[in-house]
Amino acid sequence: MTSTEHDRFKNLLLMAKESPFKGERRNALDAAERIARRYNMTIEEAARFGSEPMQNTKQRAQFNAVFQEAKAEADVREQTFSEISKFYRNVEDRARTEKARHEEALEAAYARGLDANERRQRKREARQAWQAPQNNRRRDPLVHARVLLRETRLPISDIASICGLDIWTVVGLKLKMRRTALN
Repeated sequence: MTSTEHDRFKNLLLMAKESPFKGERRNALDAAERIARRYNMTIEEAARFGSEPMQNTKQRAQFNAVFQEAKAEADVREQTFSEISKFYRNVEDRARTEKARHEEALEAAYARGLDANERRQRKREARQAWQAPQNNRRRDPLVHARVLLRETRLPISDIASICGLDIWTVVGLKLKMRRTALN
């Protein structure tokens, strides 16, 4: 193993130990294992390679303790994340079932006739809110058509649609207005 690979290997082990993110720790440990396998070594053997040999058991025990601590911490974080995600999944499932139960009970109550008059009134009010208010002081359509013919240059079809008359009535009004203007 080259010295750059060994440095990379040590950095990966350090990241596997100190990273606050489970995925990053797992990926660093997997990358370190791949480097060690490339040279047919275990992680411990690869960690000893290139540096001064760990002759005494105290250094070896210290290295194993750090490695085991990082692995145990990663396992605890993974277990905690699993428990938290399971808790939230259960909360969401309960909320969904409670909502479905409530909607079924409401539908059954509506089917029995509960609140029917109030619902009809609310629908009526909602429809009225979207409709334009109607003017009860509406002008006579024939008078309105005469005014529009006299004061505007709108086409006859538009005047007919505005006043709510048929086109032939508006044409008749225009011809009568013309005849009275000539006299």
